Amino acid sequence: MKTPTTRIVCATIRCCRSSPIRNWATRWARSRWENAPSARELVRLNDLLREQFIRLCGDQVRKRGEILLDLDSTDDPTHGQQQLRFFNGAYGQHMYHPMLIFERHTGCLLAARLRPGNASSHARIVPLLLRLVPRLQSAFPGGKIPLRGDAGLALPLRYQFCEFFGIQYVFGIPANGVFQQRAEPRQKQWQRRYRHTQLPQRGFSSFRHRARSWSHQRRICYQAEHAAVGTNLRFGITNCPGRALQVFAFYNDRGECENRIEEFKNGFRADRWSGHRFLANAFRLLLHGFAYNLVNLFRWQLPQPWRSAQIETLRAQLFKIGTRVRQTARCIRFPLTSGWPFQNLFRSVAFAVNSS
Repeated sequence: MKTPTTRIVCATIRCCRSSPIRNWATRWARSRWENAPSARELVRLNDLLREQFIRLCGDQVRKRGEILLDLDSTDDPTHGQQQLRFFNGAYGQHMYHPMLIFERHTGCLLAARLRPGNASSHARIVPLLLRLVPRLQSAFPGGKIPLRGDAGLALPLRYQFCEFFGIQYVFGIPANGVFQQRAEPRQKQWQRRYRHTQLPQRGFSSFRHRARSWSHQRRICYQAEHAAVGTNLRFGITNCPGRALQVFAFYNDRGECENRIEEFKNGFRADRWSGHRFLANAFRLLLHGFAYNLVNLFRWQLPQPWRSAQIETLRAQLFKIGTRVRQTARCIRFPLTSGWPFQNLFRSVAFAVNSS
């Protein structure tokens, strides 16, 4: 039921002939809507991202037998007086610090959480995973759920969570003196090989290690690169089987998550924080997430060459179309110009979407 205030706003939007007044009334009504959800309602709305994935991508997941989760955080600078905007020393700016979880194979966003600007990269991830992983395991029994994340997410609590739920994981882990000492013999071997051949060398190996805060030994994989610019040594922690080369190939593929985040922020303006209240901005982040998933699922209906198209390409060639609107007693028609070069693609996409 509409309140008297809402009726006044709707009447203003309908009746005002002045464009500035109409735009102001629209923004005012939208602002009230963005500030309406409570924290508990935002949690339930976040769960809808997961349920949307289960319902729409379930057949693909059952056929593939795997849900590959990529975790990453991103920095979103703020330029106003938003609640919980704080200075982050790692990024050198006032910002929010959202956490995003993408599914690698479909590109869907499964969870998004807005965090204060001073939150560390690993903060509040386990509660997000606790609402996501058990539901996915119950929806797809027997399916594998590997998980990847960078060194900022490497904490013993994260390892314990994955091992408790039977999840294979790979996290980058910062180098320390113990790791470098364990890797030194093989590293010197590859270094000598570079001096003899003067060709760039890259090697992989692993060892077992137990830190003081760990309940048992875990596998540490490392990659050493030697070239004219110097030596690069990287470490990762995992419970995955296979050679260290395969583990790092699996880990390095998480760079695709960076592309998803870039499209999410640049293509959908997901880094705009126009509201003052923290919950309003968290709601805005989820709205951008649903818009991203809508376009991402739309891409899967396109012919194969178009499934990797960015949102800007789709917006310019399929969404922003000049047309007329003809309304009759039976239907509404949208006649397109005969000279439009993408009409065949649009027709095939329309048939595919209607049949799905």
